[in-house]
Amino acid sequence: MPTISIGLPVYNGGDHLKTCLESILAQSFQDFEVFISDNSSTDNTQQICEHFARIDNRITYVRQPDNIGAASNFRFVFERTSSPLFKWMAHDDWIDDDWLSQLVPAAIKEQAIVFGHLQMITYQGEMMAHQANGRAMQYAGSRLWRQLAYAMEPANLGKANVIYGIFPRHVVTNKSFEIFSGYGAPGDVMMLTNCLERVPVLSIGASRLYKRAAPVKTAGTQGERRPSIFERTMLRQFMALGPLSFKLSYLSLYPVTLMRMKFERKLRRWVSRLSRGGRN
Repeated sequence: MPTISIGLPVYNGGDHLKTCLESILAQSFQDFEVFISDNSSTDNTQQICEHFARIDNRITYVRQPDNIGAASNFRFVFERTSSPLFKWMAHDDWIDDDWLSQLVPAAIKEQAIVFGHLQMITYQGEMMAHQANGRAMQYAGSRLWRQLAYAMEPANLGKANVIYGIFPRHVVTNKSFEIFSGYGAPGDVMMLTNCLERVPVLSIGASRLYKRAAPVKTAGTQGERRPSIFERTMLRQFMALGPLSFKLSYLSLYPVTLMRMKFERKLRRWVSRLSRGGRN
């Protein structure tokens, strides 16, 4: 059994899947398996996956006869593997070649969810400036505090990407998947909040996950309604999650969450300008 299983749920990922798989196979830590579940893609995803499965026997490819939905596909790749460590991979991301070598030993030693650092890229694959770049994704301390610290952090600082860290397998439970599939779009954030009941999230090393942004809408495309601040802070979802102690604590600290969502970006820009001015 390899040390870590990498689960890759994919649907119509042909444009970027080759880059993703090449970054996995280029890892300096080589004791892994890759399990790909193709959610009945209609593009060239199948041909790409079959090619990589032929050239590397650590890759297993399964094609779903019908689309089972994103949440079920995430669960499928987890349940069809059995290594003591597990990592989800998005088909349009890639990782530095030392991602596994830096994070796997820490996950084993600490028995925690471990993450490196984030680098946002454009849909075309170019580096882009973003407030989430290089942030330490770390939520430690007591069970309640680490859950609150995670819940209170503005979503635009990249916290949902911890789902692509490395998990000790026992951390992810049936309840975790029920939460993932039951909370809609923020299901990954809610699932991670649930996992923080059991272990902390630790930021390890300098290795980067390159997260691809959605394509920019073309001119004349009608934009979607901007979510309210209550939707962006996921108030309804957090108030439906977890034990009463978490709900009451989150509600009492919600004004801080609102302030961070509204003003933290401006504060970070102001601090950045001061820092640049001090170096001149």
